[in-house]
Amino acid sequence: MLRNSLFIKICLSFWLTTLFMIGAVLMVDWLTETGPFRSKRALIHGNPLTVAAHMAVWVFEHEGGPSLQKYVGQLEESAGTRAWLYDKNGLELSGAPGSPEARELAALAFAPGSGDFISSPETGMAAVRERSTAGEFYVMVAEIPHPLGMEPFMILIRLLVVLTVSGLICYVLARYLTAPILGLGAAVKRFASGDLSVRVGPALGNRNDEISRLALDFDSMAERIESLLTSQRVLLRDISHELRSPLSRLHVALELCRTGCGPEVVRNLDRIEREAGRLNEMIEELLTLNRVESGISGLGQTRIDLARLIQEVSEDADFEARSLNRRVAILSREECSIDGSEDLLRRAIENVARNAVRYTAEGSVVDISLRRIQGNGNPRGLITIRDHGRGVPEESIPHLFKPFYRADHGRDRESGGAGLGLAITEAAIRLHNGTVRAKNAGDGGLIVEITLPILSLGIQTQE
Repeated sequence: MLRNSLFIKICLSFWLTTLFMIGAVLMVDWLTETGPFRSKRALIHGNPLTVAAHMAVWVFEHEGGPSLQKYVGQLEESAGTRAWLYDKNGLELSGAPGSPEARELAALAFAPGSGDFISSPETGMAAVRERSTAGEFYVMVAEIPHPLGMEPFMILIRLLVVLTVSGLICYVLARYLTAPILGLGAAVKRFASGDLSVRVGPALGNRNDEISRLALDFDSMAERIESLLTSQRVLLRDISHELRSPLSRLHVALELCRTGCGPEVVRNLDRIEREAGRLNEMIEELLTLNRVESGISGLGQTRIDLARLIQEVSEDADFEARSLNRRVAILSREECSIDGSEDLLRRAIENVARNAVRYTAEGSVVDISLRRIQGNGNPRGLITIRDHGRGVPEESIPHLFKPFYRADHGRDRESGGAGLGLAITEAAIRLHNGTVRAKNAGDGGLIVEITLPILSLGIQTQE
């Protein structure tokens, strides 16, 4: 998951870019100083060796060789640099044994056309040509510390400083760029889970860039959707409540009409009563769907034993199924618990179970199971309800949990309800952070799987 993080990608990109730039600069320095593109006569202007050479020549001409030897020794003690002074004949004047490299560099400095300063990166030495007041030329050769020749400890310290500073800057910049995106992602998740009041704009402060404009667009969209859904729910609730009153009066009128009526009229009145009952049932389901879609807050949450709930739902469904020459059986029932609304979960599971009883083949058994599974590292409960009917067309499966939808095959208005039962199931399961899906069984029938986040066994025992 971390490797797909935008924050990690941006931070590492900036950091690696910084390190590559530093590495490129160091590589260029190496190529021009000690690498294949180094200069054989790299001029060094303004080197402190000039001062040292001038002093050495003056000491030699005015005080002689012993004083020059003393001066060279002091130079080595104070600056950590060994030095030699050569005349035009290649003779070392301080009495110190010079190395072949030093003599070679001195001879190169005396050559016609040479600059006053030359260096040899291979040997780590530099030479300066100095003219005395008497008009004689001398060359002072000295060992110079190489920039890349610092102590390993100092190299490590400097490397750590570079890594720390560049890493900190890259972290702050990446955090500045990705923080609002993470906030927008969290808001989208809350919005998808049903919190239509979530907004992103206020949390971004005074930012005025592409990300802030995206957040404002999201807020505008969220406000519009919230307004539309709220209006839809209010309209649905009001219409449902308004229809209940005339239905109640219709039932009273039907009972009054039954008195003194003939058999034919009674049959017609029974038909009217059945249709009124169906309408009343649909209104009840609409109100339930509206209540569920409005959120689970206010409905009360308790600790629910899913195994017990499955047992009770199965027994009730089996009692109804036996009158239709069908049965309901539990194949497995593992211990699971969840915090939520028991009434909503019971209604959700009952809708699926009764639906399976209605469409399973006569003489067949509806199978129900409850198992514990692992999903994304968290325990989840899997409820499976399977009938042995004719199933549904594959193109209808994605729409089974939409309100008022009926599959074309075997599930019409006469054999089924108003098409709200599975919609209520989907809304209730979604409010419990679960999922529900349907699929056709290979040997016939429909399988509905309900997945719910459950409490771990350790938590269940701490009641």
